[in-house]
Amino acid sequence: MWGRVAIATGCVVVLAAGAGVVLDRTTGLPWIDDDAAAETSLLHPAAAPAPAWSPAPGVLAGPADAGATGEPAVGDVLAPTLGAAGLGGRVGVSVVDLVTGTPSYETAGADPHTPASTLKILTGAAALHALGPDHRFTTRVVSGPDPSAVTLVGGGDPTLTAEDDGAGTRLAELAAATAQALTDAGVSAVTLSYDASLFSGPAADPDWSPGYIPSVVSPTTALAADIMDRPSDPPLDAAEEFAGLLADHGIAVDGDPAEAAAPADGAELAAVASAPLATVVEDILTSSDNDGAEVLARHVALASGAAGTSEAAGPAVVATLADLGLDASGATLLDGSGLARGSAVPATLITQTLALAAGPDHPELRAVVTGLPVAAFTGTLADRFDDSAAAGLVRAKTGTLTGVSALAGVVVAADGVPYAFAVLADDVGNTTEARAALDDVAAALAGCGCA
Repeated sequence: MWGRVAIATGCVVVLAAGAGVVLDRTTGLPWIDDDAAAETSLLHPAAAPAPAWSPAPGVLAGPADAGATGEPAVGDVLAPTLGAAGLGGRVGVSVVDLVTGTPSYETAGADPHTPASTLKILTGAAALHALGPDHRFTTRVVSGPDPSAVTLVGGGDPTLTAEDDGAGTRLAELAAATAQALTDAGVSAVTLSYDASLFSGPAADPDWSPGYIPSVVSPTTALAADIMDRPSDPPLDAAEEFAGLLADHGIAVDGDPAEAAAPADGAELAAVASAPLATVVEDILTSSDNDGAEVLARHVALASGAAGTSEAAGPAVVATLADLGLDASGATLLDGSGLARGSAVPATLITQTLALAAGPDHPELRAVVTGLPVAAFTGTLADRFDDSAAAGLVRAKTGTLTGVSALAGVVVAADGVPYAFAVLADDVGNTTEARAALDDVAAALAGCGCA
């Protein structure tokens, strides 16, 4: 049984099976200690074991007087903001009460709209369901019959970094372990190959605008280090970085790295694993990482038994959502990040996914909610809602393409009722005006006394 005990001004603790989760009394969201938060990057959570997610009824429980008569309907509260000219002529809206799981308001919610980056919510949920929140991506080094011939094998880790102080999976750690193994074997010089064959097909999604690479996304590959730096050939760049790191540890690399398949019976010299998938998903959602989302979508394809291609990725995400019991019949996904303009998603699918992630039946999806940017504080919402009473109350994923603006997330309203919402506008004339209008919608929901 769940209980709530006051422990500090503005906070309550929700207890379950002996575990305590501290919640902010105002927002209903997890309370963060300022000192602890100062030690953790907002956009790149430190690698740590995935939490043993448990339901959070402190967020989901409605007020005691929920359902009282005489309160305005959600649609009446939102109507003035949804009528803003900045949203354009095509808007899909869905609002779901997270206590009951039923729609509170909907207009064109079942009609597919271009989701832009709100699609990352679906990709993250699919990856967590297909692979599990504790899954880690592994980058390996193997040798063949000739111990001086080694191959760097990509495992599709979107967080791999060659930087000394970068957050993510350290290529330097892999190099140090490899150098030690080679030294122990009496090897001081090697030839280096690299294998990125886990993913196949075009590295550039054919449904993307050609100008997206390298401005907003890199070629999608199973081997890349510091992918946000936009290297033109990520696998080669990663191999060259690795060669330099081996040299730092006294292992000479003869010649330039070359692409080659790893030997099927190769001996593993060293390996390095990513943070748990739950952490990776949180980071991707908070920072709206296009590259990371594309990598996750290809992993979903592989988990479904399909090839790790851009063509298979979108349909695999849709099929995985359907496996969760969601109605994904109206969705067309052409990529994992939302950059493909041909993708179309009903707003109801996004709110259904958020409701599932916030509810008790699928705790493996919890990172979909915890990774959402916080209004005026983190990620892509850090510079929005600054002058709004909804600052700190709204958690939502943004979405922006030319002519498209979207916002989808969760909020605990003023009356204590938690909602999932999605607003997809794909006939926008002015992005700045559309963003302001979307923020107004979310703020109106946050201030709703609709119980």
